Amino acid sequence: MVSFVPHLRLAIAAVCACSALAVQAQSISPNAVDATIGVGESLTIHKTITLGARAATTVDVFFLADNTGSMGSTINAAKAGATAIVGALPTTYQFGVGRYFGDPSEGVPPATAYSTLQPLTTNTALVQAGINGWIASGGGDFPEGNFFGLKQVADTTAWRPEAQRLVVWFGDAPSHTATTTQAQAIAALDAANAKVIAFNNTSAGGGIDQGGQASAIVGAVGGSLTNNFLGISNAAFIAAVLAEIDAAASFIDLVFGSSFAGPGLSLGFTCTDALGCTNVAGGQSRTFDLTITGLLPGVYDFSVFAQGVAATELDHIVVTGIPEPETYALMLAGLAAIGAVARRRRATR
Repeated sequence: MVSFVPHLRLAIAAVCACSALAVQAQSISPNAVDATIGVGESLTIHKTITLGARAATTVDVFFLADNTGSMGSTINAAKAGATAIVGALPTTYQFGVGRYFGDPSEGVPPATAYSTLQPLTTNTALVQAGINGWIASGGGDFPEGNFFGLKQVADTTAWRPEAQRLVVWFGDAPSHTATTTQAQAIAALDAANAKVIAFNNTSAGGGIDQGGQASAIVGAVGGSLTNNFLGISNAAFIAAVLAEIDAAASFIDLVFGSSFAGPGLSLGFTCTDALGCTNVAGGQSRTFDLTITGLLPGVYDFSVFAQGVAATELDHIVVTGIPEPETYALMLAGLAAIGAVARRRRATR
C-alpha cells in the first residue's frame, strides 16, 4: 500500500546567494523590482509564482538505509538500481547517501551509528560509490537507530537553499527512542523542510511503522510510506523508488527565500492566495507578498525564490536616510539572529 501525505508549511528564509537556475516554464512576477525607501520605511510587493509542469525541478535527494543484517534484500536492490534511479531523474537533482547501524543508546559510537557515505552531489559515479558502501551486517536486537539517523541527515546535510529536500529511507525495524525521540526526529526534518519517502520491508504497522512510527513521521513532514518491500525484484524496486520521488516532487509546499544576507534590510514573506501555498501542483500559480523594511542606508540587489522552483526575480532596493533609534534596535536584533544561525551551523559541522 502506498500513501502520500501533504504537509502544511510556509516558511520564511533569508539565505546566502544561490547559483543561477535554468528557467523551465516557471516564473515569478513581477520579475524585477526597482524601488527607493527610507530607513524605517517598508515596501510590500505583490508577487505571483507559477510552477512548471513538473512542479519541483531543483531537488536534493538523500538516500538513507538501515545497514544491519536483516536489510540484505533491499540494500542489494538499491545498489543494483542506483545508477538507473539517479540517471532517470533531472540533472537539476543532487543526491547523497548515508547509513545507520545501531543506536548510540546501545553503546554504538555516534560516528558508527550514523555516517554520511556521500554528501550531496550531481556526480552519479560518486553517488553509486556511496550506495556501494552499504553493507547488511551486524545488529541483533530488534529496534534500530532510525530516529537518530533521520535527525542526523536533517541536521548535517548541506542542503541547497533553493532546493526541495527529500529523504529516501529504507528500513525493516522500529526505532530506539532513548537517544532521539520521534518528536525530535520530526522537529529536525521539519526545520530542514525535508519530506520523507519511506520504504518498509514489512507490512503496515510492522517494521519501521511499528507503533505507527513511520506513518507519524510522513504525516508530520510530508512524503509517502510504502510497505511490503521485502524480496521484490530489482525492476519493481527501481520503478517504485522513481515513482515515489516523482510523486513527492509533483506537489510543493512553497517555502520562500532570498539571496539577501546582511543587516541592511528586513524581509518578510506572506502567502496571500485564497488557495494557500501548500500542496501546490505543477502548472499552478499562487500569490504572495514580500515586505521589505529599510534598516541601513545602502543599495541592495538580491533575488527571491521558492524551494524546488527554478525561477527567481531580481530586486534593486535603495535605502536612504538616517536610522532612528528603534531602527537601530531592529538592526541589532537582526545581527544577533544572523550570529545565532552561524553558531548553530558551526555546531552541526
